[in-house]
Amino acid sequence: MKDIKIDRFLKKYDKMLPVYKEMVEVIQGIFENKIENKDYRLQSTNFRIKTKESLRQKIHDKGRKYQRLSDITDVVGVRVITFMEDQEDITAKKIKDFFVVDEKNSIDKRKTLDPRSFGYLSLHYVVSFPLEEKYKKFRGIRFEIQIRSLLQHTWATIEHDLGYKSRIGIPDELIRSFSRVASLLELADKEFVNIKQDLIKYEEKIHNSIKLGKNMPSDTPLNNITIKYFMENNIILNNLFENILVELNLKVESRGETPVEIMKLLNYFKLKKVGDLETILQIKKREIIFVTNKLIQETGENTMEKRGVFYSMAYVLLGEQPLSEKLKFLEMFKILTDKERKGMAEMMEKYHLEYKNKLKKSTKYSLKNIIFRTKKGG
Repeated sequence: MKDIKIDRFLKKYDKMLPVYKEMVEVIQGIFENKIENKDYRLQSTNFRIKTKESLRQKIHDKGRKYQRLSDITDVVGVRVITFMEDQEDITAKKIKDFFVVDEKNSIDKRKTLDPRSFGYLSLHYVVSFPLEEKYKKFRGIRFEIQIRSLLQHTWATIEHDLGYKSRIGIPDELIRSFSRVASLLELADKEFVNIKQDLIKYEEKIHNSIKLGKNMPSDTPLNNITIKYFMENNIILNNLFENILVELNLKVESRGETPVEIMKLLNYFKLKKVGDLETILQIKKREIIFVTNKLIQETGENTMEKRGVFYSMAYVLLGEQPLSEKLKFLEMFKILTDKERKGMAEMMEKYHLEYKNKLKKSTKYSLKNIIFRTKKGG
């Protein structure tokens, strides 16, 4: 009798397989357009259809529970991995806002799991599509969404690999070891959340300070957060950028700043505080404009991003350094070939020498004018 039931279910599965495949594509599109966005990213999402063999085994083991294929809610499944545990509820809300949740068959293991029991935490939702005409083809089909944090997923994956599913027959010492690891991962998850919240508070503090019209003090450390506000609000940088645009007749190009890349550059030159960067921009102002002009002539560009000031600054600071130092700096930019790196290093040297010669000429003519005027006056 059991074999007849299995065959009946598997025939239905074969018939429904094209629908399941189309369904997975639609679910994937919903996650990309409705669940995730530019401000909220998931660590990963995995979409799968249960294999025929896996389905056969499930019916064999738990067949009494099911009267029809639609009773099996995990033929189609989605595994959602968030970066941290506090993002699980955000994801859950987005899912509940879009899909119809079968509350009776859904489970939040974070609330139901015995704190002393073995295992790790996750959210399991059984859902279906909203009652809209475009989802008519999928009516009556439920599927499962599992939500875990990255560390929760790490634990579950290792647990699965070790084949450790029950306390039965496991020595107490090993159970304690598993429990210790689970506790450490759970603690790490919570600490990462705390660190993230502290970073948010730090950024708010910097933002509020700027909002009140205060410049960041010169001893403010340069980091991914402070450099963002430095680039937006610093008077010295903004004046220099404005001078470059006016003198070189350039238009502003804005593609969104990349603090991480700028910080890599600043760290290379050991510029650790706001005051250090301001000093360099003031002292090297004319040479930065000179080098920017040369780069613009070389590329034929008529636009410039503000971050371009930092790359021109790098050319200036490396100008008098040995070739090896220039190449070492350029190795940070993995997209460049060896030939391109060598060409850029030579360009830095060339611009540095041209600027030095320009300074010598201007100094020479300045002295001439002074002497000429003195004689004339005498």
